[in-house]
Amino acid sequence: MFEYQLKLSKKRKTIALKVTDNGVLVYAPQGACIKGIERWLATKKAWVAKQQQVLAKGVQQQVPWNSGKVLVFGNEYAFMCDSAMASHIDHLQQKVVVRTTAKSSTKSIRLALIKLLSTELEQYVDSRLHALSVQMNSPIESVKFREYKGRWGSCSSHYALTFNVLLAGAPKRTIDYVMIHELAHCHVMAHNRAFWSLVARYDSNYKEAISWFKSNGKQLFIAKE
Repeated sequence: MFEYQLKLSKKRKTIALKVTDNGVLVYAPQGACIKGIERWLATKKAWVAKQQQVLAKGVQQQVPWNSGKVLVFGNEYAFMCDSAMASHIDHLQQKVVVRTTAKSSTKSIRLALIKLLSTELEQYVDSRLHALSVQMNSPIESVKFREYKGRWGSCSSHYALTFNVLLAGAPKRTIDYVMIHELAHCHVMAHNRAFWSLVARYDSNYKEAISWFKSNGKQLFIAKE
Protein backbone atom coordinates (compact mmCIF):
# COMPACT_ATOMS: atom_id res chain seq x y z
CA MET A 1 0.00 0.00 0.00
CA PHE A 2 1.23 3.49 -0.84
CA GLU A 3 1.66 6.22 1.79
CA TYR A 4 -1.19 8.70 2.08
CA GLN A 5 -2.61 11.47 4.25
CA LEU A 6 -6.20 10.96 5.42
CA LYS A 7 -8.45 14.01 5.72
CA LEU A 8 -11.82 13.43 7.39
CA SER A 9 -14.79 15.78 7.11
CA LYS A 10 -18.31 15.75 8.55
CA LYS A 11 -19.58 17.43 5.36
CA ARG A 12 -18.13 14.85 2.96
CA LYS A 13 -20.33 11.91 1.93
CA THR A 14 -17.97 10.07 -0.43
CA ILE A 15 -14.31 9.05 -0.60
CA ALA A 16 -12.01 10.98 -2.94
CA LEU A 17 -8.37 10.54 -3.91
CA LYS A 18 -5.85 13.17 -5.05
CA VAL A 19 -2.19 12.75 -6.04
CA THR A 20 -0.12 15.90 -5.50
CA ASP A 21 3.54 16.94 -5.43
CA ASN A 22 3.38 16.68 -1.63
CA GLY A 23 1.91 13.18 -1.51
CA VAL A 24 -1.34 11.27 -1.84
CA LEU A 25 -4.39 12.83 -0.18
CA VAL A 26 -7.47 10.81 0.73
CA TYR A 27 -10.70 12.61 1.61
CA ALA A 28 -13.37 10.64 3.49
CA PRO A 29 -16.47 11.19 5.65
CA GLN A 30 -16.00 11.50 9.40
CA GLY A 31 -16.45 8.06 10.97
CA ALA A 32 -15.68 6.13 7.78
CA CYS A 33 -14.32 2.60 8.22
CA ILE A 34 -10.52 2.76 7.87
CA LYS A 35 -10.27 -0.86 6.70
CA GLY A 36 -12.93 -0.13 4.07
CA ILE A 37 -10.99 2.91 2.89
CA GLU A 38 -7.79 0.88 2.59
CA ARG A 39 -9.57 -1.86 0.63
CA TRP A 40 -10.79 0.81 -1.79
CA LEU A 41 -7.32 2.36 -2.00
CA ALA A 42 -5.83 -1.04 -2.85
CA THR A 43 -7.88 -0.98 -6.07
CA LYS A 44 -6.37 2.43 -6.94
CA LYS A 45 -2.73 1.41 -6.53
CA ALA A 46 -1.97 1.28 -10.27
CA TRP A 47 -3.73 4.60 -10.91
CA VAL A 48 -1.79 6.31 -8.11
CA ALA A 49 1.52 4.98 -9.45
CA LYS A 50 0.71 6.31 -12.91
CA GLN A 51 -0.20 9.76 -11.55
CA GLN A 52 3.03 9.86 -9.55
CA GLN A 53 5.03 9.06 -12.68
CA VAL A 54 3.33 11.91 -14.54
CA LEU A 55 4.17 14.33 -11.74
CA ALA A 56 7.75 13.09 -11.54
CA LYS A 57 8.35 13.91 -15.22
CA GLY A 58 7.63 17.55 -14.48
CA VAL A 59 9.94 17.74 -11.46
CA GLN A 60 13.01 19.90 -12.05
CA GLN A 61 15.34 17.64 -10.12
CA GLN A 62 18.93 18.37 -9.23
CA VAL A 63 21.55 16.50 -11.24
CA PRO A 64 24.73 17.57 -9.38
CA TRP A 65 27.13 15.25 -11.27
CA ASN A 66 26.07 16.98 -14.51
CA SER A 67 25.45 20.56 -13.37
CA GLY A 68 28.28 20.79 -10.83
CA LYS A 69 25.83 22.36 -8.36
CA VAL A 70 23.76 21.20 -5.38
CA LEU A 71 21.52 22.95 -2.85
CA VAL A 72 22.61 23.04 0.80
CA PHE A 73 20.38 24.91 3.28
CA GLY A 74 18.94 27.04 0.50
CA ASN A 75 22.28 28.00 -1.02
CA GLU A 76 23.80 26.73 -4.25
CA TYR A 77 27.08 24.91 -3.52
CA ALA A 78 29.63 23.72 -6.05
CA PHE A 79 29.57 19.93 -6.45
CA MET A 80 32.60 17.86 -7.44
CA CYS A 81 33.86 14.30 -7.44
CA ASP A 82 37.43 13.70 -6.32
CA SER A 83 39.42 10.48 -5.94
CA ALA A 84 41.98 12.06 -3.61
CA MET A 85 39.69 13.64 -1.01
CA ALA A 86 37.23 12.26 1.53
CA SER A 87 33.55 13.08 1.03
CA HIS A 88 32.68 16.30 2.86
CA ILE A 89 30.76 19.57 2.78
CA ASP A 90 32.76 22.79 3.04
CA HIS A 91 30.44 25.59 4.17
CA LEU A 92 33.16 28.22 4.07
CA GLN A 93 33.93 27.64 0.40
CA GLN A 94 30.38 26.46 -0.30
CA LYS A 95 31.30 23.21 -1.99
CA VAL A 96 30.36 19.54 -1.69
CA VAL A 97 32.93 16.87 -2.46
CA VAL A 98 32.17 13.18 -3.01
CA ARG A 99 35.06 10.76 -3.03
CA THR A 100 35.02 8.50 -6.09
CA THR A 101 37.02 5.65 -7.56
CA ALA A 102 37.36 4.27 -11.06
CA LYS A 103 34.44 1.97 -10.31
CA SER A 104 32.10 4.67 -8.97
CA SER A 105 28.70 4.79 -10.64
CA THR A 106 26.06 7.49 -10.69
CA LYS A 107 24.15 5.44 -8.13
CA SER A 108 27.09 5.26 -5.71
CA ILE A 109 27.83 8.97 -6.13
CA ARG A 110 24.19 9.79 -5.39
CA LEU A 111 24.19 7.56 -2.32
CA ALA A 112 27.33 9.27 -1.01
CA LEU A 113 25.75 12.68 -1.58
CA ILE A 114 22.52 11.66 0.18
CA LYS A 115 24.60 10.43 3.13
CA LEU A 116 26.37 13.80 3.38
CA LEU A 117 23.09 15.72 3.21
CA SER A 118 21.50 13.41 5.78
CA THR A 119 24.35 14.09 8.22
CA GLU A 120 23.98 17.84 7.72
CA LEU A 121 20.23 17.70 8.30
CA GLU A 122 20.60 15.50 11.38
CA GLN A 123 23.05 17.95 12.93
CA TYR A 124 20.76 20.90 12.29
CA VAL A 125 17.62 19.13 13.53
CA ASP A 126 19.49 17.94 16.64
CA SER A 127 20.45 21.56 17.37
CA ARG A 128 16.83 22.78 17.23
CA LEU A 129 14.36 19.96 17.82
CA HIS A 130 14.80 19.44 21.57
CA ALA A 131 14.26 23.11 22.41
CA LEU A 132 11.20 23.24 20.15
CA SER A 133 9.74 20.08 21.67
CA VAL A 134 10.14 21.50 25.19
CA GLN A 135 8.62 24.79 24.11
CA MET A 136 5.64 23.05 22.50
CA ASN A 137 5.40 20.37 25.23
CA SER A 138 5.54 17.73 22.50
CA PRO A 139 6.73 14.24 23.50
CA ILE A 140 9.20 12.56 21.12
CA GLU A 141 9.70 8.80 21.11
CA SER A 142 12.23 8.67 18.29
CA VAL A 143 13.68 10.70 15.41
CA LYS A 144 14.66 9.18 12.06
CA PHE A 145 15.83 10.46 8.70
CA ARG A 146 14.98 8.91 5.34
CA GLU A 147 14.36 9.91 1.76
CA TYR A 148 10.66 10.40 1.06
CA LYS A 149 9.17 10.80 -2.40
CA GLY A 150 6.18 12.91 -1.45
CA ARG A 151 6.46 14.40 2.02
CA TRP A 152 8.91 16.42 4.09
CA GLY A 153 8.23 14.82 7.44
CA SER A 154 5.90 12.56 9.39
CA CYS A 155 4.74 11.92 12.94
CA SER A 156 3.25 8.61 14.07
CA SER A 157 0.61 8.16 16.74
CA HIS A 158 3.46 6.94 18.97
CA TYR A 159 5.37 10.24 18.59
CA ALA A 160 7.98 8.84 16.20
CA LEU A 161 9.21 11.66 13.96
CA THR A 162 10.78 11.15 10.56
CA PHE A 163 12.29 13.85 8.36
CA ASN A 164 13.06 13.76 4.65
CA VAL A 165 16.85 13.97 4.19
CA LEU A 166 16.28 16.16 1.11
CA LEU A 167 15.28 18.95 3.50
CA ALA A 168 19.03 19.58 3.78
CA GLY A 169 18.69 21.57 0.56
CA ALA A 170 16.00 23.89 1.97
CA PRO A 171 16.56 27.15 3.88
CA LYS A 172 16.82 26.59 7.63
CA ARG A 173 13.77 28.77 8.15
CA THR A 174 11.62 26.29 6.24
CA ILE A 175 13.21 23.30 8.01
CA ASP A 176 12.16 24.90 11.31
CA TYR A 177 8.60 25.02 10.00
CA VAL A 178 8.66 21.29 9.19
CA MET A 179 9.88 20.52 12.71
CA ILE A 180 7.12 22.65 14.25
CA HIS A 181 4.58 21.04 11.90
CA GLU A 182 5.50 17.52 12.99
CA LEU A 183 5.73 18.46 16.68
CA ALA A 184 2.23 19.90 16.42
CA HIS A 185 1.08 16.47 15.24
CA CYS A 186 2.11 15.13 18.63
CA HIS A 187 -0.98 16.95 19.90
CA VAL A 188 -3.31 16.98 16.88
CA MET A 189 -2.94 14.36 14.14
CA ALA A 190 -5.42 15.88 11.68
CA HIS A 191 -4.79 19.00 9.61
CA ASN A 192 -7.75 20.81 11.12
CA ARG A 193 -8.28 24.27 12.60
CA ALA A 194 -6.88 23.26 15.98
CA PHE A 195 -3.72 21.92 14.32
CA TRP A 196 -3.03 25.06 12.27
CA SER A 197 -3.78 27.24 15.26
CA LEU A 198 -1.10 25.35 17.20
CA VAL A 199 1.40 25.71 14.34
CA ALA A 200 0.69 29.44 14.12
CA ARG A 201 1.32 29.83 17.84
CA TYR A 202 4.95 28.77 17.37
CA ASP A 203 5.48 29.91 13.79
CA SER A 204 3.49 33.01 12.91
CA ASN A 205 4.94 33.00 9.36
CA TYR A 206 4.25 29.34 8.61
CA LYS A 207 2.25 30.23 5.48
CA GLU A 208 5.41 31.67 3.94
CA ALA A 209 7.18 28.34 4.47
CA ILE A 210 4.27 26.46 2.91
CA SER A 211 4.40 28.82 -0.07
CA TRP A 212 8.16 28.27 -0.39
CA PHE A 213 7.73 24.50 -0.57
CA LYS A 214 4.97 24.81 -3.17
CA SER A 215 7.17 27.03 -5.35
CA ASN A 216 10.59 25.48 -4.71
CA GLY A 217 10.11 22.04 -3.18
CA LYS A 218 10.62 20.22 -6.49
CA GLN A 219 14.13 21.62 -6.74
CA LEU A 220 15.20 19.68 -3.63
CA PHE A 221 14.81 16.31 -5.32
CA ILE A 222 17.96 14.66 -6.66
CA ALA A 223 17.83 12.61 -9.85
CA LYS A 224 18.44 8.89 -9.53
CA GLU A 225 19.99 8.47 -12.96
